[in-house]
Amino acid sequence: MNPTQSLKKHQFILTSALALLPVAQPAKAQVLASESFAISSGAGGSGATQTSCMILSDGTSWSGGAVGVQGASSTKMGGGSPLAANVTFKYGVGSTVDSLNATYGAGNWTISNVKLKLQYTLYANNTRFGGGAGTFDIYWVGNDSWVQGTSNPAYVTSAAALGNWSTSYALVGSENYSWSTASYTGTAADATTGLWVTDKSGGKQATISYGLALDSSLVNDIVSASAASDPSVSLYLMSTSSSLGLTIFTGGGSVLPTLTFDVVAAPEPSSLALGLGGLAGLVAIRRWKLAK
Repeated sequence: MNPTQSLKKHQFILTSALALLPVAQPAKAQVLASESFAISSGAGGSGATQTSCMILSDGTSWSGGAVGVQGASSTKMGGGSPLAANVTFKYGVGSTVDSLNATYGAGNWTISNVKLKLQYTLYANNTRFGGGAGTFDIYWVGNDSWVQGTSNPAYVTSAAALGNWSTSYALVGSENYSWSTASYTGTAADATTGLWVTDKSGGKQATISYGLALDSSLVNDIVSASAASDPSVSLYLMSTSSSLGLTIFTGGGSVLPTLTFDVVAAPEPSSLALGLGGLAGLVAIRRWKLAK
């Protein structure tokens, strides 16, 4: 048998062996723990670990019992439209991450199933807020230095402008808000009637949970946090519809804006993948020997 025929024979044997191996199936990650972070009631105050801020289009900001992500054509109490506005949330995850590292070891865990949970009301008895169906985006932002009740964070209307303020950012959700609950849909006509009240229970309020994309920037910001340095993770909710009017409870409601995620074991290299790599190496070695 000449070298070429021998090479083909060994290639055939190894290829056949590879074909008989089972296809690797991704193992379901083991959930080690589930973590939850809610902003402090009443929006938390400027120095709070968990806080929020409503940034208005005129450059001012508001922090109180509610914040609004809204466009300039949403409907306010009494008719007309309020100022457009976006919202930021800040969550102090550093101490929890320190505890997770102490329990499981840094690098041995990561996160999955990241969600943002909100309680909203269809109407708010404050002309600062608007109501209406529309869309908004949720961004992770790398700038955690913003202070509640100031012009920092900035009001922006595009990802490019958000980047100018935050430097680093990532889109982790694009959402639609229907201005409705399971039992009631908001209407502009109700703005001048007794229906225009802030409901904390009943048919004109509800809770909603948005799943956030596992963007590497968001994941890395959380798993690398520490109480001693970079303890926070921030989210920016940007209106993308002039009709949007989403009023979110940050105090007084039964559910405050809450960031949750599961802690899972960090994936390890598949033993099957390593085995396949070894077989590939044998093929390369055999070719090299026959070529000599």
